[in-house]
Amino acid sequence: MKAESINMLSNAAIFSSLLLISLIAEDFGASPSEIGLIVAAYSIANFASSYIFGRLSDIHGRRFFLISGLAISAIACTTQYFAYDTFTLLIARIFTGFASGIFPAALLAYAYESKHRMNKFLAWGSGGWGFGTVIGGVVATVFTMHTPFLFSAVLMVLAVPIALRMPFTKDVNMSVPLFPVKIIKRNISVYAPVLVRHTGACAIWVMYPIFIRGLDGSGTALLFWIGVVYGINSFTQFIVISRLKRKSSVLIPLGLALSIGTFISFTFCDSIWLLMPTQVVLAAAWALIYVGSIKFIMAHNEERATAAGFLNSVLQMSAILGSIIGGLIIDWTGSLLAPMWLAAGMTLVSLIMYYGLIRYQGLGKKRLVSA
Repeated sequence: MKAESINMLSNAAIFSSLLLISLIAEDFGASPSEIGLIVAAYSIANFASSYIFGRLSDIHGRRFFLISGLAISAIACTTQYFAYDTFTLLIARIFTGFASGIFPAALLAYAYESKHRMNKFLAWGSGGWGFGTVIGGVVATVFTMHTPFLFSAVLMVLAVPIALRMPFTKDVNMSVPLFPVKIIKRNISVYAPVLVRHTGACAIWVMYPIFIRGLDGSGTALLFWIGVVYGINSFTQFIVISRLKRKSSVLIPLGLALSIGTFISFTFCDSIWLLMPTQVVLAAAWALIYVGSIKFIMAHNEERATAAGFLNSVLQMSAILGSIIGGLIIDWTGSLLAPMWLAAGMTLVSLIMYYGLIRYQGLGKKRLVSA
């Protein structure tokens, strides 16, 4: 349970830090495009860090990068509490993004190589996300919007002694090129569709708390309800992921199809209560995509930390592009619904892309059966 516990605590820390960034930035006077830049800055740093340290943990082993990454992340989370304007918030988010990209690939590879049940491991990560967002919303309601940053730092600190007690008897030392073209080509049927779908999704998420606030007015209690909305998503993921047993060739396209319907359904929500059921379907959709992607990568790569780190980099690249696109499209259209229609269209493209790449690479059922 040590790997699962770290996955839960670190995800809770990351998402409690993320929860209210757009609202805090707006209170500092940031425009939608500036909020998009702040969100993207975290993802740019995480994009680079995830790839660099994923590769290094294949070369030098998992232990050092797991422990040091958690410790540095605790410090980084704390710096966010002291942000007092858009610039200091930007710098703190860059630091946090870089730090929180050091350890996840090493942890994921360790869990797989230690014969952990991957569904259980991934499910606890989603449970951590739910815990972090709900408690983060409560903490922000009771104290201030900045207090969840300290809460996230405490969670990271709690994960460090657990990591110190983990056995690394199966640690690895591989030779991985600086730019692993073969690994990218081998997994392109996962990387490319996820990049397109998640870019559209992140165009929504950059202003999502502000969208929620617009549904039912404003007030301190709304911070709690924002946490509840995110919590429904993540706790549903916990349930769905723990029960998924299908192959990646089924999970990924089904998740993409569900995503299209979910993004369109957002545009018809005119209250927080109507938004909540959509979170259940959204959670199922992302659970299918993410578990399918991880299963494929773990089954088709010996350089698992590098491949998993690159998947995380793909997700962060999506967040970079989506955050910028989302902020710009709202500036241009004046509508918080515009990114939702964009996300639905982009996910349709990603679904077509998935089947096209599978056919192009010749990945039929025979090869995907182990994934």
